[in-house]
Amino acid sequence: MNRRKLEDVKFHNNQKIITKSQESVDIKAAPTYTDKPILPNFKNSSSKYDFLNKKKSTSSSTQRIFQTPQLPSKKTNIRKAIIFCFIISLIIGAIYLLSTVFLSANVTIVPKNKIFELKHQVFMASQNKNNIPFELMIVSEKENKDIVLTSSIDASEKAKGEITLYNEYSKNPQKIIAGTFISDEKGISYKTNSTISIPGYTLDNTKIIPGQISVEITSFLTGENYNGSPSNFYINSFKNTTKYNKIYGKLKTSLSGGVVGLVYLMDEKGKLDLESADVSKLQDKLMRKLSAQVPEGYILYPNAVKFTFNYGENITSKNPNTNIEIIGTLSAFLLKENNLSQSIINKLLPEIGIKEKSEIKKLDLSSLSFNFTDKNQIINKEIENFDFDITGNLKLDWIPNSNELQNLLVGKNKDNVAYIFKEDPGILSAKVNIMPIWSSTLPTNSNKINIILKNK
Repeated sequence: MNRRKLEDVKFHNNQKIITKSQESVDIKAAPTYTDKPILPNFKNSSSKYDFLNKKKSTSSSTQRIFQTPQLPSKKTNIRKAIIFCFIISLIIGAIYLLSTVFLSANVTIVPKNKIFELKHQVFMASQNKNNIPFELMIVSEKENKDIVLTSSIDASEKAKGEITLYNEYSKNPQKIIAGTFISDEKGISYKTNSTISIPGYTLDNTKIIPGQISVEITSFLTGENYNGSPSNFYINSFKNTTKYNKIYGKLKTSLSGGVVGLVYLMDEKGKLDLESADVSKLQDKLMRKLSAQVPEGYILYPNAVKFTFNYGENITSKNPNTNIEIIGTLSAFLLKENNLSQSIINKLLPEIGIKEKSEIKKLDLSSLSFNFTDKNQIINKEIENFDFDITGNLKLDWIPNSNELQNLLVGKNKDNVAYIFKEDPGILSAKVNIMPIWSSTLPTNSNKINIILKNK
């Protein structure tokens, strides 16, 4: 028994020994000396190395298993086929999605444009629908100027001014001869300077619209007493008749120039100095005022304007230091812009169609020069028509109708849309790009067709 324990100690150096009290003690190997040789226990030895044989056997068996060919599983092949089909479906679905939902097209259009030169192209303005309509605008301004008069004379002058005569008496014109005496509300007498005919009145429903005409008048006697601004005038010969209150006058310009005795007056040099400075400033002021009042749809050309001013032919004063009133008036013909544009296009392109004309961008008429054909053209409300010419370079830009093009291109094959662009006279060239790139048909939704206008 003791021998077996010693043998265990020999072969298992660090093996635990359990005592009766269940306490374990580590026993270290130590050299053992006996009188007799200790023979190995072959029975236990054989049992001890059995695990080597088992390991070798297991390794060999495993090697044989791995070397044996395995047949593919039928379920694995089905699973692979399903995954493959799913991937293909995803690809096809993505292509369909890109080709339908995300389908779009950019159509780049280069519109037509051309520059034309106009050389004194003549047009007529009138209220006739076949010509160019026009409107008359008149603006006035008064300015006072302190001046020093350097010339003097012994004078005897009558006051002069202008009045407007009205006819509420008859529908027939009323003739007033030159030299007819008229009086203001104070009884001061004047005479008409020319023979005129006052137009008869007209009716607006039951309302009488009097005929009217302007005439210059001169005071009956000389002197400062005739200078001023009386309001109403009556014809002396109509007194005590029904015509007296039916044919009457209103002041248009104040009466001035009446003087007797030594007076100071403006010489020619003084007039020139006044015109080059103050009168010129007044004209510029009126031009700005007129330009600000031009109604929408009309165009004002500087050469369609006439400027007049008045400070009296004989500026006189009892004193050399005086104040004068300068009255400036600016009259202008305004042309209907749209009608002028259409007339110019018809002149430049006599064969143009209605559709093509509608595609031409609004013309920049301000770059053109305007002149009356008649150099002495009068500008007043009596004018019913006049001729004028236009000179300058004018650019015409075509703008194709984007909405119409979108509707025409819907669902078309991009290789079959050239005829659509050729039929539009406002298109110089066009290019179609479809996304995704493999699609050849334009979207069926017009909102997904983007028209891009690009100037050449």
